[in-house]
Amino acid sequence: MYTLNISGHHVQSGEEVQELVKERMDHLARVNDQITSIKVILNTEKHGIHELIVEASVHIPGHDLFATVKTDKQLKPAVDLLVGKLEKQLVKYKAKHEGRQQKINAKDVESHVEREEQAEFDELVEREVI
Repeated sequence: MYTLNISGHHVQSGEEVQELVKERMDHLARVNDQITSIKVILNTEKHGIHELIVEASVHIPGHDLFATVKTDKQLKPAVDLLVGKLEKQLVKYKAKHEGRQQKINAKDVESHVEREEQAEFDELVEREVI
């Protein structure tokens, strides 16, 4: 389970906006279950063109992910793009760190072919061919 913090700067973050963001961020929790917190910031730029900026930071133990999206006042596409970026980062992080846990009393496992090759090598050493 994770904590979700949604804040808006110069943006009304009403109930429906929060529900939309929560729904989309729940998708990230299905991708990686180690997420501890997500912070989403909705902001608008008033200089020149009115743009909506959506930023999010995702905390996983030992790592933080960050993504930002700028759009023209459309919240749903911005949040979808943001989730897509974060999902790519989560998948890349998971692939990179999967299987890195060290196990106590781990043994090297030889395949059947490796055992046969080792037996053949040992036999050649015994006969002093090598």
